[in-house]
Order: sequence, then structure tokens, then C-alpha cells
Amino acid sequence: MIILGFIVHLLGGAMLLLFSVRFMRVGIERLWSETIRSAMRQSSSIVALLAKGTILGGLMQGSTVVILMAAGLVGAGITPALSAIILSLGADFGSALAALVLTLPISEASPLALLAGGWLYLNGTNPRRRNFGRVVLGLGLILLSLSLIREAVEPLKSYPGTYAIVSHLNSDPISAALVAIGLSLLMHSGLAAVLTGVAFASHGDLNAVGGLAFVLGCNVGSALLPVWLLRRDKPETQLVPKAVALLRILPAIVVLAALNFAQPWFDDLLASFGRANHLMLASHAGYNVLLLLLAPVAGLASLPFASQLGRSSTRNRFALPEFQADSDILLSALRGQATRMLDTLGAMFDEASRDLPDTERVNELETQMNAALSDFRAALIALPRQAGTTGEAESQDIEAIMDFAIRLESCGDIISDKYIELRARQSADSTRLSKDGQGEIDQLVIEVRKGILLAQSVLWQGDEDTARRLVEHKQLVSGLEEESRRNHLARLRSGNMASLGSSNTHLELITALKAVNSKLATVGYAVLDTYGALKKTRLKKRETGQPVAKLQA
Repeated sequence: MIILGFIVHLLGGAMLLLFSVRFMRVGIERLWSETIRSAMRQSSSIVALLAKGTILGGLMQGSTVVILMAAGLVGAGITPALSAIILSLGADFGSALAALVLTLPISEASPLALLAGGWLYLNGTNPRRRNFGRVVLGLGLILLSLSLIREAVEPLKSYPGTYAIVSHLNSDPISAALVAIGLSLLMHSGLAAVLTGVAFASHGDLNAVGGLAFVLGCNVGSALLPVWLLRRDKPETQLVPKAVALLRILPAIVVLAALNFAQPWFDDLLASFGRANHLMLASHAGYNVLLLLLAPVAGLASLPFASQLGRSSTRNRFALPEFQADSDILLSALRGQATRMLDTLGAMFDEASRDLPDTERVNELETQMNAALSDFRAALIALPRQAGTTGEAESQDIEAIMDFAIRLESCGDIISDKYIELRARQSADSTRLSKDGQGEIDQLVIEVRKGILLAQSVLWQGDEDTARRLVEHKQLVSGLEEESRRNHLARLRSGNMASLGSSNTHLELITALKAVNSKLATVGYAVLDTYGALKKTRLKKRETGQPVAKLQA
């Protein structure tokens, strides 16, 4: 019964830790997702990219999410692969710093964090305050889970079988690393695996070599996880996690081989560190500092995989994770695909709105949009075959995301067809808008860009306040389009020859811009509907006895 109680207690603490990390990460995403994605899009120097990655890895409580987001931007053609790889290396270091912070002697702050975060989360009416409460509550739960793991390990000292198991891990670094790899993949988090191992070592008899091998295994498992999750994606997207995995795994193999063949020497060298938990934290941070030094040659890690980009005419398709039955994870995968489509749409719109738009580039991005929607449909068809079932609320969310994806593809059709044609016609000087008319078009372009960013925020945050802002922004753009139409007609009546010569172009441009922005707002309406913030109809009820008007033939 002792060993059974230990397993239940340890796994309970580990699951609470895993839940807490994800719970806190959701709050961070909802608070700062727009800022995070904007920072990832911007090109920077190596030092700046490493700094951004460090901040993002610390905020997101792990590097896996950052790598997945960066890979998606590379797949959409928005971010260079080298920038994404360097950013990911910084995220690994940020995750190591998060492990250091979370293992500081601040467990006494857990009740305060639970109290303050829980009150804000349960009683906050403002979405940002509620999400901030989620972050604080998540921190308190993480500290609590680490305490539970330490308490679970404490009685093991008196259990006879513990010594044999720990002795084997101490004498065989490869076994310790394999256990860590399995734990990282099982928990879907290298950070959670490291924290679990450190908590175990703080009350166990794990020695320095076993602890170091465990940390290396956690780094290997954390590197393999994004590769597995993106295994069905297109080669451009897979390039980032594969290159990062190569940079993280090769040094780990070298160090593990050294530990295995020169273990007595390492035992003497590392004996001065005392308990293994201190060495594990230091080595985890030090290993990721070493990876930062590899940033200048990070491009070399992508060379073995670059040849795969154009090797096959068949592309890798988006698909739902087959091993997941959790509806939240399935919804996150669908949102990720919709986000990639939204990123592609933003790149299309930016290119088409240039003074000299590249029509071929826009058509290439449109092809990506069509392929992404086809993958979306195929994934949706496969959804009922997943191991789990979705409830009514989840089904409504899935339908809303699918509807939004269809409208995004329609936006791509508008941009790649009529809009790019009109902009190209302007660039060729065959059509000149009036000065006032051009100013109105430029203002609408700015507002549509804002609409894309707002739609992105709503897609991930899903709160009423942001959704209301998106719908109100749609009304703003509709008002600007109507005002521009009236102003244009007024210029025609006044005899403005520039407006007369460009009348069709002006009217078609503002119509196209309004149509794109209106389709973006559908995700906002879906969110508002879940909060009961929409009216059923805009029509007034017909009074009794009121005659029905009929169209004359």
C-alpha cells in the first residue's frame, strides 16, 4: 500500500502541476497574445531575437508553444526560418529561467496567490482582470503542486525498494535520461518534467550524475515534442522544430556519452554540488545558455532539412492530433489552423496594398489559403473518429471556427481577384484617384489591418469585451465606406474630373475593403452569441392587421 499511495500522491501532484502550467498559460495568451504574435513577426538582430524568445519562453511557461507559433509563421511565409530558430533557442532559455523562479523558496506565497488569484478569477467582470486572476491563480497552483510532489517523495526514504530503483538511475545515466524523455512526452511539457524531477531529487537519493542525465533527457524530450506535434504539417513549418531539435539533442548526446563512459570521474567532479536538485537547476540553465552560444550558426542546423522543402509534389497536411481526446486540445489545434490562415490573409492583404503589389506572391498565398481550408474540412470530417467526444458547447465552438475559416478563404478570394486587380491598375497609372478619394482608401486599408489584428485576438482570447470591439470596428468600417461613397458622389456632382475618371475603381475598392472587414467580424459575432449579447433579429415585429407589401410584377 505504501508504493500505491506514493504513486497516487506523486501522479496527483504531477497532474496538478501540468494543469496549473496550462491554466496559467491560457491566461497569459489571452492577456498578451496580440503583443506576443506581433513581436514574433518583427525581424530583429540575433541578440534581440534571443531576448524576445527568452521573454516569451518565460511568459508561456515553456518553449513548446513558442516553437509551434514560430513554426506556423514560417509556414505562412511571414517570418524567416532562421529568425524563428533563433527565437526558439531564446524560448528554451526562458523556460529554464522559469524553472529557476518556480523553485525559489516562495512556497509560503502559494495561499496568498490562490486567494488573490481565485477572487479575481471568480469575481472579475472585466476580461483582463479575470485573465490576470487566472495567471496569479495558476502560479499559486504551481507552487501547491510542487509542495505535493515533495510531500509524496518524502516517505520513500523508508521504503526498501526505493534504494534499488534510485541506485540504478544513479549508475546508468542512459536509463535516467530515457525516464526523463518519457516523462516530458507524457506530460507534454519539458518544464513540468524538470520541476517534477527537481522536487523528487530534493527529498530522494538521486546523485549528481543521475540528476544531470535526467535534465538532459528532459531537454531531449522537450525538443522532440514539437517535431511530433507538427509531423503532418508542410515541410516549411516542420523545418523550425527539426532544426531546434538537432541543436538541442546533439550536445545532449555528447554529454550523456561522456557521463556514461567516465562516470566515476564525474561523480568526483560533481560531488561538491551537494543535493542533486541544485545541480539539476544549474545544469538546466547552463545547458540552455550553451544553446544560446550556438545561435550564430543556427542556420547550419536547418541545412539537413532544407532539401526536403521542394523534394515532393505532395504537401504535408494539417490534421488533428490522433492521440488526443481532450476537446480543449482539439479546439486549440483548430484555432491554430485558423490562426495560420489569418496570418496568411494578413500577408496577402499587406502585399496587395503595396504601391507596387506582387501579383504572383498574392496568388501563391491564395493557393496556401485554399489548401489550408481543404485541410480544415478534412480534419473536421475526421473529428468524430477521435477517441473522445465533444459536448454541445465544444461543437458550437468548432462550427464557429469552421465558419470563420470559410470566410477567411472568401476574403482571400476577394483580395487575390478584384482587390489586387484594382491596386495593380492604380500602380500602372491607368487610374488616378482624387486626393480626397485616395485618402479615404488609405484610411480604410488601415482599418482593415486593425480588423485582422482584432480578429486574431478574438480567436484566441474569446472574451466578450474583445469580441464587442471587433463588431464595433466592423460598424466603424461600414460607416467609413458609406461616408466615402457619399463624398465620392458629392465630388462627382461638383465636376471633379479625377473622381469622374476613377469612379468605378473607387467604388469597387471601398466595397472590397468593406466586404473583407465584414467577414472578419463573424468570429466576434460567434463569441458574443455564446455570452447572449446578440439580438435574435433586427426586424421589428409586424403589428396585427398590418398589410403585407407585395412586389409588383
